[in-house]
Amino acid sequence: MTKGVGTESRSRSQPRIIQSGSYVNDSGKVFATVRRTKEDSEQTRQRILTVARRRFASHGVTRTSLQDIATAAGVTRGAVYWHFSSKRALFRAMREQVSLPLFDHAELPGADGADPLLAIERFLLGVVDQIGCDRETRQTFDILSLKCEYVGELRPEMSRHLRRCSELQATLASAYRRALDVGVMRADARPDDAALGTCVFITGLIRLWLMDGGASVLRPHAVDLIAAHIAMLRFERKA
Repeated sequence: MTKGVGTESRSRSQPRIIQSGSYVNDSGKVFATVRRTKEDSEQTRQRILTVARRRFASHGVTRTSLQDIATAAGVTRGAVYWHFSSKRALFRAMREQVSLPLFDHAELPGADGADPLLAIERFLLGVVDQIGCDRETRQTFDILSLKCEYVGELRPEMSRHLRRCSELQATLASAYRRALDVGVMRADARPDDAALGTCVFITGLIRLWLMDGGASVLRPHAVDLIAAHIAMLRFERKA
């Protein structure tokens, strides 16, 4: 009896163990296990997003299935669904992972200064420069512009895209109004029309830039085209 009581007393003083291997009375190990699990989960999520971007860019969104992405990422299809409820959810996460110039950050430094047109020109040049220098930005623009059919479950993404274009247009219109006020823009130019024209110009330029993979048609002339676009709106003072 004495031995049994002693055994029971010792067992009560020892930390209880859950089958997962985490010690209930050892909070440090529990937190470490939880932290490691979260880190592993986030790494898996990021790997899925990276692979999805590559597959969408190389095969198109419509022709890429979640199983294709899972296989390429080295995970199960269930793991993909654990992080993303649908292809649209994965597409949106892939899109939001990269901060795109033109749509996600359309600030115009210097637009409130003496030459707002110069600020707009530098902004447009920065857009093209980032697409050329940053692979993820280039791939994402390529997917949005050339590799996605906005039908079915992806149709709402077109509406989101148009809303962001509208926001860009409003930002440009404000800068063009400032340019008109300070006298650097042609007096017969309408700021709202100029803003819409610039949106059409830069989105078309980006699309052709992406199509010109061999840099033989448009890419060598992108800087000059942007300069010419702004020059057409500039007021030229008589000598």
